[in-house]
Amino acid sequence: MVILLLLLPLIVNAHVIQDEVATTERANFSFRTVCNKMVTHESPLIEVASGTELDCMGKKVQVGEFCEKELAADPYYLRGFVNKDKKEVVCVSGKKVLFKYQCVKLSDKKLCDANAKSACVFIQNKLAKRLDMVHSSFTQNDKGIKQLNCFFESIPLHEKK
Repeated sequence: MVILLLLLPLIVNAHVIQDEVATTERANFSFRTVCNKMVTHESPLIEVASGTELDCMGKKVQVGEFCEKELAADPYYLRGFVNKDKKEVVCVSGKKVLFKYQCVKLSDKKLCDANAKSACVFIQNKLAKRLDMVHSSFTQNDKGIKQLNCFFESIPLHEKK
């Protein structure tokens, strides 16, 4: 039982086995800046609602939406997240994302029962917003665990089909 409790944090976070980003830019914004630009009322009290959401005095703000607006001219914008320790929102841009995910829990069923392309489109909307999907597949590792593999990159317009 003690061993299970010690291994639980490793098991819980074992889904994402690779999230490699070729970063081109990281733009940091204070919580106050995000709330001032995204809500109409003054927000003296700002709390972190989740890793991708702020609570600006009762109004929930998706930091990804803020980043999309702030980096509207950036063709490589990928994702936004909350850095709770620094009290900042981080908007990440990059030219490539390699993402691998193990299907190990019942909560993975919806994602892992879809076809690989649909599953990677879901991931793309979360982690690689403005890149093109160039590869999607399911494989099994040496222990027989199903794994989703997605690769996204920026494809020049003349190469797009």
